[in-house]
Amino acid sequence: METKPPSQSPNAPFDYSFVDTVGNIAIYDDLLSGPRVVKVQPADTATYIESLASGIYEYAREAGGSIPYTVIREVSENFIHAQFKEVLVTIRDHGNTISFADHGPGIPSKEKAQMPGFSSAVEPMRNYIRGVGSGLPIVREYLESSHGTITIEDNLGTGAVVTISLARGADEELEEPFDKSGLGRQDPFQAPIQAPMTPYGAPQAGVPIPEASGSVFPAQTVAPAYPYSAPVTCPPTSPYPAAGNPYGTAAAQPYPQATYPPTAGQPYGAAPYPAPYPPYGSAPAYGQAPPMPAPALNEKERLYLKMLASEGPLGPTEMAKLTDGKPNTVFYAFERLEQAGLIQKMGKQRSLTPYGQQVAQNL
Repeated sequence: METKPPSQSPNAPFDYSFVDTVGNIAIYDDLLSGPRVVKVQPADTATYIESLASGIYEYAREAGGSIPYTVIREVSENFIHAQFKEVLVTIRDHGNTISFADHGPGIPSKEKAQMPGFSSAVEPMRNYIRGVGSGLPIVREYLESSHGTITIEDNLGTGAVVTISLARGADEELEEPFDKSGLGRQDPFQAPIQAPMTPYGAPQAGVPIPEASGSVFPAQTVAPAYPYSAPVTCPPTSPYPAAGNPYGTAAAQPYPQATYPPTAGQPYGAAPYPAPYPPYGSAPAYGQAPPMPAPALNEKERLYLKMLASEGPLGPTEMAKLTDGKPNTVFYAFERLEQAGLIQKMGKQRSLTPYGQQVAQNL
């Protein structure tokens, strides 16, 4: 049985070589039930820090989190400044948010603690940590580059709470940001969502339905069946040639002017409703709007479409592993592809829509 030094007296210098307190790791499967609590037993300082950081990493990954071990280790080492008093680590948001709390002296200069070069480490601490003011700055830089966050707050009574989070990554659902108009979700990478479009071929609000006149029908502005795209203006249709009109001869006389008003709903002479996903690259049928062109895609989005075409439905984490990318990056790319109508959600996985299949075949 391992022995440990007796508890230190209040006036004795702190022995940085041994941690004689028990640390606690609380894992929340959800916020509607109590956490599972794992104890980290006293040990020499190097072993204690390693056991604490490794345990946090394993439990967070088991819950579905993606915070790297090096980031967790940097924050865990920070407990040495609090002399490991009342160590409590909380894991939530499916492993993507981790809070490190203690009852040490606290962190008065919270902003400086996240800047390189600022450190309160003294010589005995440097036997177990670098102590050069690089720990929290490294954590902050990583999280900012990964769309994550780090916050430092005062604990209740005394001490500090450092919280790191990638809760907007991987298979975690984003909070749905809504604009003030109530039109729905606003993606920071996309233009604002427009008001709901008028159904294809229906009269535009406040615009009179034009009568058929002259030799050609007037152009009709219609909304295509694809989401998040500008209306498509169909060119005026040409008069039908007479049956058997020899090639190269003059066109037949146009149809006479209509003598009755168009029926309610679809204007007289308007193009018929198109198929939901016209063949990519094919010529439009007579009187129909041209098919929607392939959207502008960056290199990663093109790669993800090809992978979905070859591998079938994939989640962000699976795609990140196959492409050596970051789950958070894949997650945001999936959102843009979904809004463009190229992929669709199937639980936590994404698959190609018929339109996305046609675009992927031409990449």
